[in-house]
Amino acid sequence: MKQRILFAEDEPISRKLISMFLRREGYEVDEAKDGAEALDLLNKFEFDLVISDIRMPRVDGFAVITRLRSISPDTPFIILTSYPNDALDLSNTPKSSVIGKPVLFDNLQSNVQRLLQLNSTN
Repeated sequence: MKQRILFAEDEPISRKLISMFLRREGYEVDEAKDGAEALDLLNKFEFDLVISDIRMPRVDGFAVITRLRSISPDTPFIILTSYPNDALDLSNTPKSSVIGKPVLFDNLQSNVQRLLQLNSTN
């Protein structure tokens, strides 16, 4: 069974390109155009990994990660941000990673693999 990733990104082109890359790598990807959609999906489905932008309209990535931690504390997450200082508190969280924008696919893939592998060993 494919591993399932929730990807929340408000920038349409970035969301499409990164989602296509993850699908080509063999993952099932659910897309959210903002934090509110991500919260809705988190409440309906289980994910193996969550990837979220920090600064999004309606609901930000911090709220998405806070909700994820309350309903599924062992699920790893990756924060994507153009403002790395925004995510300093999250960078020390177990089973997490902070990736700066623009996103390099090699960096993203290595972090996705590492976190999913880490999660499967626990």
